[in-house]
Amino acid sequence: MFEKLRRRLTLVCTAVTGLVLLVMALASLHFSVQQLSQRADEAFQGNLNAIFFYLRGQTAIDHTWLSQTEAAGGLLIRVEDNGRPFLYTYQDPQREALTSLAQQQALALYGFDCTKPPSTSLMPDKVLFTLDTGGVRYHAAVCTVPVAKGWLGVTVLKSATQEQLQIQNLCWIFAGFTAAAILCLGLFAWVFTARAIRPVEENRRRQDEFVSAASHELRSPLAVMQASAGAIQSAPLEEARRFARTIESECTRLSRLTGDLLTLAGADIHRWTIETAPVEPETLLLSVSERFEPVARQHGLSITAMLPDEPLPRCRWDASRIEQVLSILIDNAVSYTPSGGKIQLAAVRCGRAVCLTVTDNGPGIPDEQKARVFERFYRADASRSKREHYGLGLSIAKEIAHLHKGSLILEDAPGGGARFVLTLPQRIL
Repeated sequence: MFEKLRRRLTLVCTAVTGLVLLVMALASLHFSVQQLSQRADEAFQGNLNAIFFYLRGQTAIDHTWLSQTEAAGGLLIRVEDNGRPFLYTYQDPQREALTSLAQQQALALYGFDCTKPPSTSLMPDKVLFTLDTGGVRYHAAVCTVPVAKGWLGVTVLKSATQEQLQIQNLCWIFAGFTAAAILCLGLFAWVFTARAIRPVEENRRRQDEFVSAASHELRSPLAVMQASAGAIQSAPLEEARRFARTIESECTRLSRLTGDLLTLAGADIHRWTIETAPVEPETLLLSVSERFEPVARQHGLSITAMLPDEPLPRCRWDASRIEQVLSILIDNAVSYTPSGGKIQLAAVRCGRAVCLTVTDNGPGIPDEQKARVFERFYRADASRSKREHYGLGLSIAKEIAHLHKGSLILEDAPGGGARFVLTLPQRIL
């Protein structure tokens, strides 16, 4: 499913970004072609101006100048003196055919006849157009240039083959770069979508594991309750009472598990809320310590609260939620610390935050398991865990710490054991 989603996202991302890139490339290509054509037109116009300037200042046309001008500018020039062709222009039949075609097109399209005198003796008359013949394009100009003894009819052609070749090369370059860019975009989209859907895959995996583990944990008390309910009908009174107590105990376990599941489900959909109020960390720590003292004594453990010499600042926390976190941590310490062990609570100031710690001198937790203890339904040593412990407590504690914009970490205690450090800001903004 996720592989199909990845392919679709890659295709959509590549198509959208590729379309935008293609539009931008076409716009850039159009602008570049326009610039190239404009430079070619300006160069042709410059050649015309140079020819006009020379012809108006000369009384006789020099064959050498004419041939050099054609060679330098890649031009074909035909000159007619008062309607009579200049002999130089007839040396090449192709020149005659092309220039005659240009004059015919000027007459047909613009009504311009270079065999007739210009309308003014001050400036040349001219028409500029593009001539296509035999698959070759030419820049064409048909002009009448006033001179001292009448006028000159001038037809100038310049092949646009080089310009077209440049435009063709430009198109290929743009096409190559665009194709390469779209390919790179596709590769990037493939990698990016993999990273983008990785949290979704991980969340789905964790959800499947969560549902599987929850189903397993729910099945156990339900099976016990079903078996006890079936046996209670035919059992003697004393055994029936024992079965009833078993059903009641399993109902309590089931209720606690359901409550934890609902709590985590509320955290997943961000429906948890906290109600902050001024809290004294020392008072909170002492209250939780006193509440767990009888439980610790029953297990042969001692529990103490270590307070700093200087009073800690009042903090804006949700006191009931923080007590819930401390209760979870102390309950874990009681469950895993052997008889005769010690549990120590402490509160210290850490810069602009307050750190609450719960330390025991039990067996501790191996380094490779430290990161996993906050996973749902994970128990470091399932064989030594009580049936009331489902591996959800630390997950709930972690969520509460995040709600307070704080953190909950596990580290080794000096001398052995485990230490949980709950770091909370003094105020929740």
